[in-house]
Amino acid sequence: MNPKRWPNLLTGTRIALAPAVLTAALAGSRPWFVALLAAALLTDALDGFLARRLNAHSEFGRKLDSAADYLTLVTGLSGIALLWPDIMRRELPWIATGLAAFFAVVVYGFIRLGRAPCYHTWAAKVGAVACAFSLIPLLAGHSAMPFHVAIVVQVIAGIEELAIVLLLPNHEGAVATLWHALRLRRARHSASSPSH
Repeated sequence: MNPKRWPNLLTGTRIALAPAVLTAALAGSRPWFVALLAAALLTDALDGFLARRLNAHSEFGRKLDSAADYLTLVTGLSGIALLWPDIMRRELPWIATGLAAFFAVVVYGFIRLGRAPCYHTWAAKVGAVACAFSLIPLLAGHSAMPFHVAIVVQVIAGIEELAIVLLLPNHEGAVATLWHALRLRRARHSASSPSH
């Protein structure tokens, strides 16, 4: 198999794990739910690493990765709601805030660009990793503070992505930061301006 297909294969594995994650939650098995969700989250870290390492970036890969992220988010939250209902009720305002930041970008992207943006910004990546690791103390019943910090990072990432959508009139591939979007906008503006 062509190694450049490995990142998409890992992303596909994350999608394939979603029913198993949900089944474990419906069966009431916290250990299996945690193990399967951790495996899904690990593929999220590895597919991006491999894509960069193998120079295997593609628009299809970005779309597939975003779809897998949405599916993992929904199955993960559903499982937490089923297996840790008290934590879900207690943290609902924080969860709703994180979801609002996450989906505001998707909705506004469809309104402005006709599609969900797949920028994969640095802030969004940090937020995703922070959210994943913050679940450990949260679900273990220790501290919700890391989860709250992760949600704040997620909100900042959402605001940055909304600003990128505003700045760039057409869809772009990966845009690392708002600064990169500003540079891209200036470069496009300079290229389209008539020379004197």
